[in-house]
Amino acid sequence: MELLTFLKEQTCDGFLPLQASYAAMERFTCNFRNVEEVALKHDILPLRYKRNQKTISTREQYTLFQSTVLIIGCGGLGGFVAEMLTRIGVGNLIVCDGDVFEEHNMNRQNFSSPKTLGRFKAEVLKEKLEEINPALHVKSMTTFFDPKTDYELIAKVDVVVDALDNPDLKCLLANLCLKEQKPFVHGAIAGYYSQFATSVSLDQLYVQKGDGVEKSSGNPSFTVCFAASIQSVEVVKLLLGKPHLQAPLMGNLWEYELILL
Repeated sequence: MELLTFLKEQTCDGFLPLQASYAAMERFTCNFRNVEEVALKHDILPLRYKRNQKTISTREQYTLFQSTVLIIGCGGLGGFVAEMLTRIGVGNLIVCDGDVFEEHNMNRQNFSSPKTLGRFKAEVLKEKLEEINPALHVKSMTTFFDPKTDYELIAKVDVVVDALDNPDLKCLLANLCLKEQKPFVHGAIAGYYSQFATSVSLDQLYVQKGDGVEKSSGNPSFTVCFAASIQSVEVVKLLLGKPHLQAPLMGNLWEYELILL
């Protein structure tokens, strides 16, 4: 294959520079995603993944490239999870949220700024994420997730991320994923407190109906970033099939409280 030969010739210290990918696009009339797929499939690592290498092999990087993650909720947790998965190299994201950015989001929600106020969160995420990683494909859904009509999405993805702020909907989503035997990663925050779970029912956790406790405890930026990081780690471990690393959260609920001393 001429494209593969070209990419091998363009490697520098074993890595494929960004400019070489752009040159390949122009020479072979293909898109950036096509170039990255050929490279990873043949163990050529794009330079931007160099710092992943000691943690994630090139073969695992290709697995991430082929994976699809559904992120339900594009606010605090969802926005940061989406960016971290984009930077680590997950190749396909579906982001779902019917909400728009408002001023009170700007203390913590990724990509919220004076310029994005009033715009659909899912649309902004698609735009910004594909700018960060041109090989990424993002499908944005500017509607709120409805388990009755959107359940078919669950079957099309590898992992589901719960970044919702509605406890009732969180429980419905968790039960739907369990029914469909689809891995999912739950996360929630309130004040300095955060909680996580992987593939477990949330019914006993959210016994009381109504708004979550974050309505009264606040949503500081550092708690959001911390929680999103934990969720992102869990997603990657699930995608790469590393059960020996997955054990702590699988089927369990973990709680953390950030204490400022």
